[in-house]
Amino acid sequence: MRLTINGKSHEVDVDPTTPLLWVIREQVGLTGTKYGCGVAQCGACTVHMNGLPVRSCSIPVSAASGAKITTIEGLARARPCTRCRRRGSITTCRNAATASPA
Repeated sequence: MRLTINGKSHEVDVDPTTPLLWVIREQVGLTGTKYGCGVAQCGACTVHMNGLPVRSCSIPVSAASGAKITTIEGLARARPCTRCRRRGSITTCRNAATASPA
């Protein structure tokens, strides 16, 4: 099964009923998405699928095939001010004035 996560294509060989959360963490190696309650209530496992927030602990990986999935790692790369914060230049970043706080 092929998944697109944070803009990269990943081929995974898993049972189609495996929760997306465990595929992201164990097969793809992105551990920013966390296990919390296991019943889609706490939000620790939230990812974006085709731009909408979903709880990855309750979605079978088969439902994510063909979707664009974004994890917390992908959101961090998408934010221009993340680099500025790391460099310590947040006050001079032209994007910081228009970006929402992280």
